[in-house]
Amino acid sequence: MHNLRYLPDILVLLGASVFIVVLLKKLRLSPVLGYLVVGAAIGEHGFNLIKDYQYTQYFAEFGVVFLLFVIGLELTFERLIQMRLHVFGFGGLQIAVSTLAIVAVLKQIFMIETSIAVLIAAALALSSTAIILQVLAESKRQSTQVGRLSLAVLLMQDFAVVPLLAILPLISGSKENLLAGIGLASLKALVVIILISISGRLFLRPLFSLIGSAKSEEVYVSATLLIVLGAAMLTNELGLSTAMGAFIAGLLIAETEYRNKVESSIMPFKSLLLGLFFMTVGMSIDINFILSNLSKLFAISFGLLAIKATIVFVLCKIFRFGTGAAIHSGLLLSQGGEFAFVLFGLASQGGIIDQQTAQFLFMLVAITMAVTPLLSMLGAFIEDKVDINQEVEGNQEFKGVSDLNGHVIIAGFGRVGRVVGFMLSQEQINYVAVDSNYTLVKQARTQGFPVYHGELSKIDTLRAVGAERAAAVILTMDDKVDLRKAVKTISAHYKNLEVIARVQDYREGKGIRKLGADIAVPSTIETGLQLGGALLKSLGIVEHEILTTKEKIRKNDYILVEELELFSGIVNGKPKGQVKA
Repeated sequence: MHNLRYLPDILVLLGASVFIVVLLKKLRLSPVLGYLVVGAAIGEHGFNLIKDYQYTQYFAEFGVVFLLFVIGLELTFERLIQMRLHVFGFGGLQIAVSTLAIVAVLKQIFMIETSIAVLIAAALALSSTAIILQVLAESKRQSTQVGRLSLAVLLMQDFAVVPLLAILPLISGSKENLLAGIGLASLKALVVIILISISGRLFLRPLFSLIGSAKSEEVYVSATLLIVLGAAMLTNELGLSTAMGAFIAGLLIAETEYRNKVESSIMPFKSLLLGLFFMTVGMSIDINFILSNLSKLFAISFGLLAIKATIVFVLCKIFRFGTGAAIHSGLLLSQGGEFAFVLFGLASQGGIIDQQTAQFLFMLVAITMAVTPLLSMLGAFIEDKVDINQEVEGNQEFKGVSDLNGHVIIAGFGRVGRVVGFMLSQEQINYVAVDSNYTLVKQARTQGFPVYHGELSKIDTLRAVGAERAAAVILTMDDKVDLRKAVKTISAHYKNLEVIARVQDYREGKGIRKLGADIAVPSTIETGLQLGGALLKSLGIVEHEILTTKEKIRKNDYILVEELELFSGIVNGKPKGQVKA
């Protein structure tokens, strides 16, 4: 029998993860905080249930790797270009200003050497990608302005990890050629990224096409693991971050048609390993160390949170974000990040900082990470209270719309509108919805949806949702009068805006297209197509033949419906003789 001494540790971790997720889901609290608390309880500073920490560290690293891979999957190069102002502008300023402010504090108060102060400050300037994205997902605020800004800032911080990891050995060595070494390391990183990108574009699509022909879920899982771990290993061997390799792999796969399939196959691994990562962070929390340095730790933790939150708040106001969103963003992005553990650990191993300083910094980051779910709830509460009576900004746009560009506008957020919104969110396409039902809007906003009260037939509402910057508008409302008014208003003032309208039948669709709609989707015909397709499939007709038949009817704005007189003698679902004049 092989030595399975690591098995009890794995069972403890799995059992703890199951327990904490179930318990906190019942209590409707964030599992992230629970993972941290449980980690502290089972770690060496608690009940010491884990005997070999080396294995848990390996699993934790994989959690961050898979997280960065999923982040890459949810982006495309086109979307990254669209977000460039907030990724490279806001994100770059956040890192630079936060680093300078923390360096000033470290030099003035703690008298730390400049090069070491820069390293510590840059590490503390980073936020926790894992915790923030988890908190946003649990609160369903990914599609809000705070969610979009947080993602942009975190992406820039993930990019910044590469040069930080590269300059560590330079700081520990000679200081004379530090700038030259940083430039060389950055050039090396750029070359590696370009090579991986070119290779991925050449080989990934043929590879997944071959895998798809096998029609096996197991092959998809194996291939995805191979790509993620292979890219991570390659960048690690070349002296770069494993997370960066996984992120680039995700970006490349996001450009293919296999993105959704890959994401669904990797998600269970990401969720499990990320939970283990949070528990290992909790294991680094030494209660005795905290108690012996309690006042100092909490004072510096508060100072770090205050500095970063203030900087993000000021930047938000400069970038014309609302006050509530600025406060929420500042609180959400104020903690230290998981990469700080990596950087401080490597710095300690390289002799750049001593072990006691590293332990203090670990505790500092862990405390700020632990309070993030609470800070997020506080920020969300303040945002809702501050912005509740400030629906419109100074530029007459709704709060949370000013940063959108190339987004989709949904008119009507009932069952049809919500399905459209879900499909857009799955493809990471930004949208904003409008509905005239105040009760529905209020309920949807409490659930985190970007929905506003108004009527899209009014020009003021169109301005308020940023129609001049939108890519398309989809009209899902039931009221025919409101639908016609909206189409007329949009076609008169926003001629370049793609208009897609939901109509009852083919005849109404013809009228709506004459008013200016680009596409009219008749719900009666589409219902018939879906029912007919389901029937043909149950009768054994192959999928591509069913799709061909459907597209034949949809072709040229459903003109076949009129040509074949499919509805001849039927008006509103009844024979003509039964319809009153």
